[in-house]
Amino acid sequence: MTQEKLFASFLLDQTQGVEIALRAEQVTEATHIQGGIQKLPGSVDFLEGVMHLRDDVIPVINLKKRLGFTPDSYTQEAKVAVVSHFNTRYGLLFEDIKEVFRVKPEKILPINPALRTDDQAISALIKVEPGKRAVELLDLDHLFAGSNIDYTNEEPPHESTAKQRTYSRYVVFSSGGQEYGVSVEIAREITFCREINEIFRTGIVAGAIELRGRTIPIIDTQALFTNSETTELITDEHSRILILSAKNCSVGMIVDHIKEITTVADDSILPFPYSDNDNVKGMLSRLDGENTILLDVHNLLCNHVEAIKSMANIGNHKEQEHEDSDTGAHTVTHHLITENCYLIFSIGKNFAIEIKDVNEIIENDHVMRVPGASGCSTEVINLRGEVVPIINLRNFYQFDTKKKSETNKLIICSAHGQTVALEVDKIVTIYKQEQFYATPSLGNQLRSKKDTLDRLIEFLNDQEINEHVLVLNIHSLIRNHLQLETTSRQAADLHADQHADDTITEQAKG
Repeated sequence: MTQEKLFASFLLDQTQGVEIALRAEQVTEATHIQGGIQKLPGSVDFLEGVMHLRDDVIPVINLKKRLGFTPDSYTQEAKVAVVSHFNTRYGLLFEDIKEVFRVKPEKILPINPALRTDDQAISALIKVEPGKRAVELLDLDHLFAGSNIDYTNEEPPHESTAKQRTYSRYVVFSSGGQEYGVSVEIAREITFCREINEIFRTGIVAGAIELRGRTIPIIDTQALFTNSETTELITDEHSRILILSAKNCSVGMIVDHIKEITTVADDSILPFPYSDNDNVKGMLSRLDGENTILLDVHNLLCNHVEAIKSMANIGNHKEQEHEDSDTGAHTVTHHLITENCYLIFSIGKNFAIEIKDVNEIIENDHVMRVPGASGCSTEVINLRGEVVPIINLRNFYQFDTKKKSETNKLIICSAHGQTVALEVDKIVTIYKQEQFYATPSLGNQLRSKKDTLDRLIEFLNDQEINEHVLVLNIHSLIRNHLQLETTSRQAADLHADQHADDTITEQAKG
């Protein structure tokens, strides 16, 4: 498989919608202007000046001037991307930080040299969203070609001194008016706060997003930090989702604003006065007066890891199915995370279905009624070009009919070559339960459908009451009931057609 490449993108000019990308390994950090930029008289016109960055002096380049943009000025809100080129650090001025993203090499389209300017600073276009969004790739080799703008006046640190100090890099963001930092080592991407599927909202989990075919659970950061499950999720145009690698899976944190990527000396991190809080690594005191709490994300999420991992594997178990190249046999790798996890739903009372049997969960909109249909399946949906029957589980298990509401959801499942949508009142939660029990004798209402309820689990509900929940067997439902019902309908239709033909024949004879 072709290795994806990692890029960091920045907004060069918001008015003209110009977005510039750099190879992520070239960017050592991204920060706001610290302490102002000191002008250097007699320098090249695109050198804005120098900026003090901790113990270093960084030349700052006005990219708008360098690339011939008009107007070429920046506001105090401008950001500086610190890049490393031939062991020298430079600052590139941008209006804002956009995101960090990965793309496959075939999405990078080199610009024909005949169509480039003389300096060839923009070397390629990156198709981030084909047909919608392309980002220009900045080539540092050509950007600095023929320029001698190393205006750093300080001697490089002595080798023995450099070995004594260690440095770490952090992504700094704001949430609820406070600044936090997480290690760059666990940061995977920074993406826009796209539409979050709130079907799985429970506790600190705000829902999930689809990112390149994978389900990424999204954390309500304020709920996580305050240990509260009643916070209102509020996002705006500055909000971002920071994708992190935590507990062997990917998880997203909703943040108010990505401020910078910064490098700090480990010995400059202030320890907390108490040692029993392993959720934080320490505090960073910054030149602008802001204090940044450095987080240990793995410890922060340890109490929620099962729900996060379970959600991260919803709909992704299909990716584990593959065909053996030698035998042609299909094998499936089972994840222990999903083996004993259940999706709890309600149809007047709580039921469960194994997570590994769930393809996806969608809203119950765009439902179409089938004329003349009866029974538990009277409606269908168009699921990406496939007509999928809806099984109303209230009717199937003979519960009282309830008026449809916004909480109604469709659980999409497949078995025996048939895809169905199970209509339920609401999604309750995702629950892990290692042990299950054989279903005892059922009452008259459910006895005829016992084959679809062949086990039960114990579920601790939100009222801290331990209840027995029946587990739906989708394979038995489709094999023994849906296909049987379809066959019965076809037989009934055939019998009716034959009866009509016989009647017409008798009438003709008369």
